Amino acid sequence: METSKRILTLLFASLLIAVSVVPLTAQDDTDKRSELGVRQRLVQKKMLELETKLTVIAEKLREKEPKRAELLVAAYQQSKEKLISKKMAEVGRLLDDDKLQEADGLLDEVINNIESLVRLLTQKKPMEATKQEEQEQLQRWKDEFQKVLREQQVKRTELEKIANKEKAVDELKGQIKKLKGLIQEQKEVIEDTKDKGKAGIRALDKVADKQFEVRKKTEELKKEMSRLNKPNDGLPKQGEGEPVDGESGDGEPNDGKPSDGKPSDGKPSDGKPSDGKPSDGKPSDGKPSDGKPSDGKPSDGKPSDGKPSDGKPSDGKPSDQQNQPPQPGQESLEKAAQAQEQAEEKLGSGKLEVAKRKQEDALDALKKALGEMEKEKRRIESLPPEALQQMAEKQRRTRDKAMDLVKEMKAAPKPKKEDGAQADSAPSQQPGQEKMGEASDAMKEASDEMQENDPENAQKQQKIAENKIEEAIEEIEDRLAQLRDETREEKLARLEGRFKQMLERQTVTNVMTIELDDKRTNLGKLRRRDQLLMLQLSNDEIEISELGQQAYDLLLEDGTSIVFPEIVQDLRTDLKTAADLLQDEKTGQYTQLVQKEIETTIEDLLDALKEAQQKNDDNGGGGGGGGGGGGDQPLLKKSAELKVLRIQQLRLNRRTKKVDELRQRDPEGLEPLLDKEALEAAQLQEKLLEMTETIMEKENQ
Repeated sequence: METSKRILTLLFASLLIAVSVVPLTAQDDTDKRSELGVRQRLVQKKMLELETKLTVIAEKLREKEPKRAELLVAAYQQSKEKLISKKMAEVGRLLDDDKLQEADGLLDEVINNIESLVRLLTQKKPMEATKQEEQEQLQRWKDEFQKVLREQQVKRTELEKIANKEKAVDELKGQIKKLKGLIQEQKEVIEDTKDKGKAGIRALDKVADKQFEVRKKTEELKKEMSRLNKPNDGLPKQGEGEPVDGESGDGEPNDGKPSDGKPSDGKPSDGKPSDGKPSDGKPSDGKPSDGKPSDGKPSDGKPSDGKPSDGKPSDGKPSDQQNQPPQPGQESLEKAAQAQEQAEEKLGSGKLEVAKRKQEDALDALKKALGEMEKEKRRIESLPPEALQQMAEKQRRTRDKAMDLVKEMKAAPKPKKEDGAQADSAPSQQPGQEKMGEASDAMKEASDEMQENDPENAQKQQKIAENKIEEAIEEIEDRLAQLRDETREEKLARLEGRFKQMLERQTVTNVMTIELDDKRTNLGKLRRRDQLLMLQLSNDEIEISELGQQAYDLLLEDGTSIVFPEIVQDLRTDLKTAADLLQDEKTGQYTQLVQKEIETTIEDLLDALKEAQQKNDDNGGGGGGGGGGGGDQPLLKKSAELKVLRIQQLRLNRRTKKVDELRQRDPEGLEPLLDKEALEAAQLQEKLLEMTETIMEKENQ
């Protein structure tokens, strides 16, 4: 009968393979669609036969092997509940009607159900991923999605150029003309710098003003290229069929002209920024000598100096300009603007030679941008008539990459279910899987439209694909943020558990030490039983130190805390000191002081952990760090670490005063230990200062 079970399992496995072949063939061979419908019905017939065999074999096994009979009956019932054979029949009808996409989707469901039956018969659990493994695979998929998104945006930009060849060339001609003017102006600024090099700081300050004007024009040109690099910005999102306001009826942007106040000829007027306010062009608004940053770094689009934003959003939200790949010449223009800004700063501070070098760097970058833009203009002019067909093939290749990712996500282990969760409660799809599937469908539509020489609709489908990929990335980011929060909460709970264990045991040890010291004071000596108890207390301190090592390892593994690992290490040093004192049968004031400091330090660490957990709950799970892929949330907030630092400083002060009092009395001959304590106090003071500086440096970064 065991053989019968194996045969059924093998039959299910072969059935699974047979079913899996159908959609692949259906996608690749359109001439065999009706034949595939026939083959699908043969697979359905095999499924019906298997269901019958399940009941027959179960009946034969009922008396001798009731558990296996129940297993087969359960498999039969599950097959009927999932409507596997009926769905197979529906797949056959869809294949006959050439509805391959619908058939493929339904077939995925059938395959998952058959895999579930195989697991039931073999009593194997589905593959599950731990939280760490899930985080790693989600991060990898996010990176791959971003690559596909960038590649898709490049395709859309290129299609715009192919579909509007003359317009793209005209835009480039206008940009090239502006750039040639900027090169001439930069040369004039360089000559002016040479002429006024020895005229003093005021003369150089005026040259800095001119350099500022040239930089603003450079940045405006780069910003203009970013705007023009957003083809069909009014294309429908999330499947909408109608263009939004501001889009021309043929799906093209409005002649590529931005609507944000740019002059109609596309040229900035008189060197002023695009808002046309004369005051923005004055050096008082951004001149190096008048409040400008002194680090020589280029401005990043902050409004404080009136600079254009370079298309970089400051709110962290997805945008076309943020993700859009740069046009030829854009990166060189960015480097030119950086060098120009550095030249402004050096001129304003009188550093003539450095300013000259930066001006020459800016000129070289402008010339490089000119070469890149002229090369791009020649390329567009020479695009062949079959360029649209070639783009269709490239679009298909991008779609294949998206489909490969979807298939990989289908086959990947699902997240591990929490204790007590139902078997069917886990999500059937990975975050972003469905959206990426929809994106690949839109890519296929775009490729088909290009093949039919319809670039307008192709661009709309491309935009839909981009929107879907962005939604897929957002889903992954949401899940990553959730996982980070859950992991953080688990780590905090583990740390709290360790510290609670340490505190409970240390409290008992402290009480017992005081009792032993009272006995010694009253009786003059300790009995044998008390001496053994003291040895046990010494061992307890060592075991508490081992718990501290576990907490320390957890903090190091997390890697986001600065203060806590150091405090825990100092705590372990104190525990070792306490163990040695008890080993030497010293239970006096110094031993009690060390033990009390251990107890108080653990209490402070626990308070900081509870505060961190409370803030985490108040913020709805501690979110706010993961949505934009902004890195891991720190285990402990800066405020919690600074609080512990402050407490440690106050305790160090009290402990130093107490040690000084003990030194004056020295009832137990502890002078060597007290000298060591003073040295360690000095080292701890230095360490507290270093940790404070590290926290502040990290905050500034």
